[in-house]
Amino acid sequence: MGMDVKARDLIAAGWTNEKQLGAVLKRARELQATGLDLPGVFAVLEADFPKGRETLQLRPKPNPFTEAVEAETPAEIASVAASRARLTELLHVPVVKRGALMPDTCPAGVGPATIPVGGAIEVENAILPGAHSADICCSMFATFFADNHPVAELMDQLQRSTHFGAGGRPRGKQLYSSVLEEPVWENPFLSGLEHRAREFLGTQGDGNHFAYIGRVTFSPEQQRAIAQAGHAEMAEAIERRDGAFHVLVTHHGSRALGADVYKRGMIAADEWTRQHTAGVPAAAAWLPGDSREGRDYWEALQYVARWTRMNHALIHDEFLHRIGQRPLLQWGNEHNFVWKRGDSFYHGKGATPAWRDAEGRPLLGLIPLNMAREILIVLGGDNDEFLSFAPHGAGRNLSRKAMLAPYRDAEGEIDPARVREVLGETTAGLDIRWYNGSPDLSESPLGYKDATKVKAQIERFGLARVVGEIQPLGCIMAGQEAEPAWQRKRREKRAASKAARREWVANNEE
Repeated sequence: MGMDVKARDLIAAGWTNEKQLGAVLKRARELQATGLDLPGVFAVLEADFPKGRETLQLRPKPNPFTEAVEAETPAEIASVAASRARLTELLHVPVVKRGALMPDTCPAGVGPATIPVGGAIEVENAILPGAHSADICCSMFATFFADNHPVAELMDQLQRSTHFGAGGRPRGKQLYSSVLEEPVWENPFLSGLEHRAREFLGTQGDGNHFAYIGRVTFSPEQQRAIAQAGHAEMAEAIERRDGAFHVLVTHHGSRALGADVYKRGMIAADEWTRQHTAGVPAAAAWLPGDSREGRDYWEALQYVARWTRMNHALIHDEFLHRIGQRPLLQWGNEHNFVWKRGDSFYHGKGATPAWRDAEGRPLLGLIPLNMAREILIVLGGDNDEFLSFAPHGAGRNLSRKAMLAPYRDAEGEIDPARVREVLGETTAGLDIRWYNGSPDLSESPLGYKDATKVKAQIERFGLARVVGEIQPLGCIMAGQEAEPAWQRKRREKRAASKAARREWVANNEE
């Protein structure tokens, strides 16, 4: 179609933003390569890179936010203050309209404008990858089944059904789903990630992810509330079972697939934001929802959500097959994601959607508290004051490192006998298992906020209505993976070196 379009052609046509020009030129030449003539190229560019868009500046004053949290102890006060500071920074960003903090709020990082856990924001025509975080679509999923199995049997079969730890499932033990065959892999945020989607199906990772077996008995009042809310299928299942079920609940996200999509999203958002704004922190970079990149990223997020739901379902299917049961009820909810509501994009980092669905029914939600406490079954309160979210769990008052500090000796090691003692005290009567062998004290009930307080604040602030409580019977978490021999030798060598230095200092003191 003639000579390649030049930067001067774009400037003459109205693309005068110097920060933007390189990206516009790159896109123009991509379009030329498809055979489009110059008017056609300019027409597409006008949609992707609107001319005359002014450089957006940070707001001198932050937009408002609300807090559905009460802090009492010094640790609680410090944690909420840190969350408040990060959310305030985020609300200076021009596309962020308002925000809210949930009862489980705690800082998720120290970088400026890093959305805290238990943080939610409403955003105008933009997606902030940093505001849903790397664990895209971290979510809950529950299966209700007949309650006629010994707990030890259930836990044995659950351990055989799931997979925790780093990496995907070993070859020969990988799972299959038609979700792998969806025609999505030309999307630039998903391209080349088929192997990630395949290898990580049926895995749960580590950290606070879990597989939990519990028992629930719904009261007649709770059944009526569920029926009146419009969830007739659930109410009828409760009636058939006289309200009693065993329940498997899993908690995990999109694994390496989502992590790679997030990385690509952050790179694209950073590039766009640097071209069109000034002074925006990296954690708050965004993609316009109506841009080509924004639309592609939105579609990639929807696929990640479908993949993650299937990831849960495959583990549940395998478990049900092993115990010879069928699902009587199943549902789940995300808490690290982006939702489109009206003209706004709602972002939640550790925040559970609690609005009404397309049929006008309050959303059903699952809110865990810790491995030794109940998982709450809730109906969303649709409380717009707090962006119609609820907490995703209990949150933390201290980082994992700070929480473990009192349990370390002078060498920085944690006494395994002390860990067993503490776990025995906090999880008595429950079948608690660590998939990789060694317990992780930071994931015990001691690592989390006071569950009773969080539960009370859900009610006090009208975030959701509790209509059932799944009482714990057992829980599997990743735990600590076995230490490789080379790592153990290096650790022992360092400890010996420190001991030698202390001895030398002691012997040479005056």
